Amino acid sequence: MQKSFILVLSIISCCAFHSSFAQKKYKYDKDIFPLIEAKNYDQAIPMLWEYLSDPKNAEEPNANLQIGLYYEGLVNDYHIVSDSTAILGATDTAVVYLTKAKAYITEKELKKNDEFYQAFYRRDLRTGDFGIKISDVQLDIEKKLQSLRNINKYAKSIYADLYSVNAANAYSLAAYKAFAANYPDIKNLYMMATQETEDSLVVILDKNTEIKEKFEKVRDAVSRIGKKGYSPELEFKKIEAYGEDGMTSVDFFANDVVAWNYGDWAYEVEDVIRKDVSTLKNKIITINEELKTQGEKINSGSGILDAPIVTSLDADLISAINDYDSNSLGLDLLSILINKNKFDYLTSEVLNERLADSEDVDYQLAVSDSLMQLINLMDASVATLVEPGITVGAKKYPKLVNDSYGGEMGLIKYRKGLETQLASARSKWLAYNEQYRLRARWGVSADGADSLYLIPRMDSTFVPHDFSKFYSIVSMKDDSSNTYVVGLEFQGASDQGFVAKVNNARNIVWKKNFALTGFEYSDSEFLVNGKFVPTQAGSIAVYIFSLVPSSKNNIITVSVTPGGNTNWVNQLKISRAPVDVKFNDIVKETIFYTKTEAELESGGGDPNDPGYFVVDRSGNVR
Repeated sequence: MQKSFILVLSIISCCAFHSSFAQKKYKYDKDIFPLIEAKNYDQAIPMLWEYLSDPKNAEEPNANLQIGLYYEGLVNDYHIVSDSTAILGATDTAVVYLTKAKAYITEKELKKNDEFYQAFYRRDLRTGDFGIKISDVQLDIEKKLQSLRNINKYAKSIYADLYSVNAANAYSLAAYKAFAANYPDIKNLYMMATQETEDSLVVILDKNTEIKEKFEKVRDAVSRIGKKGYSPELEFKKIEAYGEDGMTSVDFFANDVVAWNYGDWAYEVEDVIRKDVSTLKNKIITINEELKTQGEKINSGSGILDAPIVTSLDADLISAINDYDSNSLGLDLLSILINKNKFDYLTSEVLNERLADSEDVDYQLAVSDSLMQLINLMDASVATLVEPGITVGAKKYPKLVNDSYGGEMGLIKYRKGLETQLASARSKWLAYNEQYRLRARWGVSADGADSLYLIPRMDSTFVPHDFSKFYSIVSMKDDSSNTYVVGLEFQGASDQGFVAKVNNARNIVWKKNFALTGFEYSDSEFLVNGKFVPTQAGSIAVYIFSLVPSSKNNIITVSVTPGGNTNWVNQLKISRAPVDVKFNDIVKETIFYTKTEAELESGGGDPNDPGYFVVDRSGNVR
């Protein structure tokens, strides 16, 4: 642009020169041509313009030629890109005057003024003679014209293409910066992408293609004009750190260009949105509709379901969603529906017939525990349906929110409705759960006179001796939800031990007492423990052990049948509480070890203690 300004100034100065020297007449051969030969163009060119402005000199062959050659020289000195405006003007001028010169130069001119054309003096390859030939002059001028027209043609296309490339890159830069400003986290861009977003990404892709194609056209054009000093190369740099890379502008008019590859970035983002994110969103919508349909069937009262209820989401789906959205409104809504369907199923006596059996204590406790857990899970999910989560979530899942929940306002109404339902359900099922939790702890006789605590040493709320005539030491539950409990029954001067069977309804099926001969315990601290031990099929075996040192007999072993018949009771004194109990199924013997395996091998421990005792199938001890 600076050289184009200089060109304009030179023309203006020429005009000023013309004016100031308007009265002076120049002779071409004496005043002007010597200056041209001396390459004193600062003086020669203004004089030459003045000379040609005279109508009588307008068709002077060599004068026109020299103007054309001068501007051809300027063209050769100009940079094809940075001096694009000047080069176009110079080529236009050079073409005009060289065309005139070609028309005006004749054989006669060459013979008359051969000193003006010494640049064309050369040897004839055919004859070997030296001289100036009209054909050589015409050919040289034509070559110059072709080159100048070529430069003019491609200079326009080079500049136009580079301008387009720069504009295309500027668009991509602006679009990328807008994405980075609106979505600082790339995952939000993935999740919140709209059709407008995808359209913009496609435009960036198109712009990238345009940049590549037009820059290649520039390189091709530069190679065709053959000008030195400009050999454009384009290198694309990958955008790796979103929001950091790609934030700087690029000058495509430079010689070596390193540009951000917005096209590849846009392709990768669009590919994630189209293949991954859109697929996940569609899956969420599909599952949401399936869950709603299943919920309607659960609550229809028909008692008929087409398929088992959905109890959980696929782990791979959850992982895939969390990869893009760690606080997914979509997942929260699906979780609410899944847990609500499970809750409605469990509380439906039509579908869950076992719920109607109030005597099935274990199940009532288990199901009420599950219902309280479901209420807590739904509460946690419902608590997320607030601002700004709703607004953000609606942007990430617009189709789901709008089509299935009535938009953001619909979600707010949905949340308030669930809050009311959950508060009511919590109140009802918490009371129900506490009722059965208390009931599950006690076995009660048919007349209500006896009650046995069923979870000794597993509960921080021990039942004191003062409040009950039974002290439970240890309990065990079988596969049929029957509970066997062993303990002490306080009967004044004749306390006894007991083994009892309590069914799932927490009714005492039977209770068998056994004597506590020589078995001592503390009235305040009890100092007694026990354990159910392995035994032969069809029997229940247990022992209780007194920690009172003065106790004559400190261990009692008992075996009963599930029907309540006593197999045997043994009372004896051992050195310490059993460290292990094993059952030999071949000989049907129960072995009580009072020494560890290491002590037995090393002979350690009490030397008077053999380390074990055996109870055979008949209850005999040895």
